[in-house]
Amino acid sequence: MSTPHQPAPPERSGQRIPTGLPQVSEDPEKIRAYLSDESAAMHGSADAVFFPTGAEQVAALLLAAQQQEKPVTISAGGTSITGSRVPTGGGWVLSVERMRDVQPVTFTVPEGYDQVRHGDMSFYLNVEAQSAIAPVGITLTEFAEALARFGLVYPPDPTEMTALLGGTVATNASGARSYHYRPTRSWVRALEVVLPTGEIVWLKRGEHRAQGRSIVFPVRASERAAERGAEIPPGYPVFASKNAAGLYLAEGMDLVDLFVGSEGLLGVITAIQVELAQVPRDVVTTVAFFPSVDDTLSFVELLRANRAETTVADAPAAPLSIEYFDRRALGFMRDAFPEIPLDAAGAVLFEFAYERPATHNPYPDGRTLRGWQALLEKHNAHADWSVTREDSATIKRFRHALPEAVNAWVRARVGKLGTDMAVPPRHFRRMLEAYRQAEECGVQTVCFGHIGDCHLHLNFLPEDHEQLSVARRAYRELARRAVELGGTISAEHGVGKKSIEDEHGRTVPYLEVMLGREGLRAIHAVKRALDPGFILNRGNMVPQEYR
Repeated sequence: MSTPHQPAPPERSGQRIPTGLPQVSEDPEKIRAYLSDESAAMHGSADAVFFPTGAEQVAALLLAAQQQEKPVTISAGGTSITGSRVPTGGGWVLSVERMRDVQPVTFTVPEGYDQVRHGDMSFYLNVEAQSAIAPVGITLTEFAEALARFGLVYPPDPTEMTALLGGTVATNASGARSYHYRPTRSWVRALEVVLPTGEIVWLKRGEHRAQGRSIVFPVRASERAAERGAEIPPGYPVFASKNAAGLYLAEGMDLVDLFVGSEGLLGVITAIQVELAQVPRDVVTTVAFFPSVDDTLSFVELLRANRAETTVADAPAAPLSIEYFDRRALGFMRDAFPEIPLDAAGAVLFEFAYERPATHNPYPDGRTLRGWQALLEKHNAHADWSVTREDSATIKRFRHALPEAVNAWVRARVGKLGTDMAVPPRHFRRMLEAYRQAEECGVQTVCFGHIGDCHLHLNFLPEDHEQLSVARRAYRELARRAVELGGTISAEHGVGKKSIEDEHGRTVPYLEVMLGREGLRAIHAVKRALDPGFILNRGNMVPQEYR
């Protein structure tokens, strides 16, 4: 592989990459690494990969792309599974991986923020205000390690810690502890964004809002928005619960929210101001096994109620996370953990914080543990394991045992098809019944996930292409059912370039299942207002030619 190089001067034909742009590689071997994502479900093509280090270089690249009518696909860490970063329309790839320092262009770093260096990256931190201004090209692991020195944490806790910070904001990412802390959107205070036209804006929460249903930007793009009718349609859904599907569009909305979860459709995020929290107190993680699905769900419902009321049934603490594994999932994990009870119908993994006793004993006081033990016994738990932070490696192995086993299974077959749906708590049992019916389609399944948020992943594991077709039909019906129940088709992964076959055999954007044609037309109108040439992340959420 060659290293990125400065491009040669442009040829008269205009087909060469112009000078004055960020570092670039046109090496096919180097480019290949940017043509798919972690799912490997789709592959693209590209002429070049660019590596900007700041907003001004991004702006220059997007202006050149506009002039040459070149599509540009943004690439972060490549951990997505929706094809969002896959350049299916060719053109150029814009990788944010070298944006590892904050380089203010349209904003000034406020007083009280000090620069923090960690390895080859840096960000600005105000410890007292529990706030940071960070570049988009740092991994969540790096950010967490640097913040830990100050007793702080970035709370959304997306599951994939190798993901880049910018990518998690662009997808409104979440993870297990998002049950307690909420997804990414809740923690974003400001964004520096380069619009597809090359204009750079600093959007601070509370300073720029939609005027009723009209989206107006503090730059020249606002005129285009008015001319092109970028209006939020009446009836466009806004989810109070977990959701990562479609643009956030609401009357009087904060414009920061338009870009969080926008999947690179409207601009390139180059710097992010986030709120932080203190590192949680000592944490105990418990895995409990139950003899029936009803016992499992009853215990989960008590945990959820405890978050709302804090004193339900004398429960000792509100949980940080609540995760679920069904009987089939536990079967896949039993090779790694043979002590899993053979007759367990389900398991719940939950975490709670506690005050460490004033001794060297890392465990909480006996009264706290007895409180949980009594609740588990009340719900007929077969067995339970509890570990503290010191023993977290055991729980990490337990959590990873399922994806490792499933991946080994599908490598010898035709892949897997996994749902990402969530519904309001009042309808969760009805959605579970839909999952149960889908499990009878004749295809092997496992069900697991963020049950605290009523957000489970039902993975279909087909043996062959015939079973894969059966799974796709069942998947489509589950997506429709989630929407009927007021839920979302994607609670954490986004929709990217995913499509689905409707009942008439037509291939349609996956998001159309949830928002319908009118909803997608609304997204299309906002996209057209800010990106009239449709150069940026073509194919995400809605096709360029959508009517």
